[in-house]
Amino acid sequence: MNYQTYEPHNDLKSLVSCYWTLEVPKQSEPQKQRIVPDGCIEMAFILGEDIKRYTFENEFILQPRAMVLGQTIEPFYIEPTGFVKTFAVRFYPYGFANFVSEPISNLANKETPINQLFGIENADDFEQKIIKAENTEQRISITKKFLLDRLNDEKTINRIVKKHD
Repeated sequence: MNYQTYEPHNDLKSLVSCYWTLEVPKQSEPQKQRIVPDGCIEMAFILGEDIKRYTFENEFILQPRAMVLGQTIEPFYIEPTGFVKTFAVRFYPYGFANFVSEPISNLANKETPINQLFGIENADDFEQKIIKAENTEQRISITKKFLLDRLNDEKTINRIVKKHD
């Protein structure tokens, strides 16, 4: 298993806790992994094989390959179907709200495909750039640009200012 964390750009440090990557070789007998709530929201890209999230004892869904995992209030279990390769951004609980118009309470306890939050064209372009990137440094750079572009968008600025009037 190879788990790495990376510091965010200075302009994002107040909103983004870190970037992280996880690589795990295919296991002959995959094990369920317990995920404990930490209050954060994560945007994750599954670059390896699919990952199951158990909804009940023996029932599961396949996680979207580009998703936002909202805040969770209960532990849950996931299980890889093969080789694990994930790139993700961990936002502070309040940080992600600055990038979307949807209330973050609507994202709680579930995975939401990024195209539902950022629009199909923007999300698909972002996802393809992440997939085609040659390494983690490129993925971080692509993500930083995507997030800063969202923060500097006039609609985002107006929404943030309106919230704090």
